[in-house]
Amino acid sequence: MVECHYCRNPVQSHWNFCRKCGARLFHKEEAEELIVKDEVIEVAKEDPSSPTGMIYEPLEVEEVEVDEEEEKKEHTDEELVERIADVIVKREDFNALLKKKADLDDEINKMLDRVKNKLIPRNEALPKIKELKEEVDAVTARETDFENFSAILPIEEIIEDRANERKKLKKLSALKGDKAVSRATFDEMETKYKKNIENLTIKLNVELAKMRKTFDALERKMKSLQRDLEVLYVNSQTGEISEKAYEKHKQEKSVEIDKMKKVSKTVADILAEAR
Repeated sequence: MVECHYCRNPVQSHWNFCRKCGARLFHKEEAEELIVKDEVIEVAKEDPSSPTGMIYEPLEVEEVEVDEEEEKKEHTDEELVERIADVIVKREDFNALLKKKADLDDEINKMLDRVKNKLIPRNEALPKIKELKEEVDAVTARETDFENFSAILPIEEIIEDRANERKKLKKLSALKGDKAVSRATFDEMETKYKKNIENLTIKLNVELAKMRKTFDALERKMKSLQRDLEVLYVNSQTGEISEKAYEKHKQEKSVEIDKMKKVSKTVADILAEAR
């Protein structure tokens, strides 16, 4: 059974992210280059002049009509930004929590090993080991905060599922002419995989349309936050607010800006994965 290297949750070989903790998974097999026509393809590049630091250049985009009323019922543009930001922040927090737990366990094992090899006295090590175990218990208790947390976005799941169907289709192609597989079975399976890829591509195009809206909302939010910082600075310089209040509000806005930059980076990664 393949397990996530962070949370030890069972994972499938074609997943790029653990669907429990969101950690990026690493596979031994080399990435397979597959070219599929008539799909949404966008490239994300760094752009210092952009509020988010990123700019997206669409290439031969297949237009997908999204029901505006249905879209409005699901999420507004601002809600989409916050939804992605929430996943990113929680994903980082959960991975940091799991890493801390792993580090504590490692430290405990090292202490026990040193006691076993008589490198340090047992009575000297026990208080430290007890302290470390209490920290592990505290971290374990915090894991319950993430019980109902979905670590990846729907679009990331669609990208992975489509990549898996592509791999199946490529492996099937290698069986063409194999006497163990009849022509009828080959054609049936080929039609099935191609249909799956087509359906997943349609779903992906819809999600990418949402991503474009999200990026536009992200640009607006970044501009608004930058303006807020400028207003705060003017207010501090004109005496409308104290220096202490300015530093407090500046810190809050800076944290929000950093969060939005992480959202932008995630959107860029998603667009790269969707190619």
